[in-house]
Amino acid sequence: MATQLQQNGELTLVPLSSAIGVEVRCLDISQPIDRATGLALRQVWAENSILLVRGQDLSEDEQFAYARIYGEVAARIKPPVEKRAYRADPDNPMQLVTNELDDEGKPVGSLGDGEMWFHTDKCYVEKPHRASFLYAVEIPTEGGHTKFASLYNGYDRLPEGLRQKLEGRKVLQMYDYTKTEPGSLDQPLESLLHYWQPVFVTNPDTGRKAVYISRLMSMRIEGYSDDESRALVNEVADIVEAEDNIYEHVWKPGDIIIWDNLSCLHARTDWPRDQRRTLRRVTIEGEALV
Repeated sequence: MATQLQQNGELTLVPLSSAIGVEVRCLDISQPIDRATGLALRQVWAENSILLVRGQDLSEDEQFAYARIYGEVAARIKPPVEKRAYRADPDNPMQLVTNELDDEGKPVGSLGDGEMWFHTDKCYVEKPHRASFLYAVEIPTEGGHTKFASLYNGYDRLPEGLRQKLEGRKVLQMYDYTKTEPGSLDQPLESLLHYWQPVFVTNPDTGRKAVYISRLMSMRIEGYSDDESRALVNEVADIVEAEDNIYEHVWKPGDIIIWDNLSCLHARTDWPRDQRRTLRRVTIEGEALV
């Protein structure tokens, strides 16, 4: 973790909080990035979980070029049950995250309005997307912030008794696209995207361990009843979501953030329904977790 202003080649790094995140200054992403700088950026991102660059004016192609520094751009994953009969541009790997509607009242993008609980992207598929990017285009005057919580610190802070209960277990990760709160195990799993993942994961870039549990998407712990599982998930979530383990990002147009889905959770705060919030989202392919 970067703890003070420091230089990394020509990059100026500024911590975003004591728990997680770094801002990179003196960087113009719209211009080609050489290999050495790209490798340095990837290392900074892996060590700090989230990497922010402000004041960027990016085309979609330039955003894709920046994303490819960190890996292969991932295709969009389609849910087995659609959230809506209509989905805007579902095959474009550049996803528009917006509450804007067209002249016919159809969504222009996805994930339109409202708060979202802490979660990690695509944990409910065999190969979770390793990294996610958001680039801010249009931001409301209040709210619509993104919170990030460190899963590295979450692992390190687990009491020994809780750690022993979870050691070697798997967790059922699941997401119901029709809801912004946890789904229900009362419905057939075949109707939802779901996958059993390790409770503890080791980050391939840093070797650090993280606890791979979130309040929104972690539904059951291997070997425990539903009630016991929910209690364990909530106990871990209370540790991960501690105030001193969170960085809350207040967006400005031109901000771009990449975060590591193996080492942090993210959440979204609400904002006035009559205000537009538009960001462009890209994800990076990941590997199966062991």
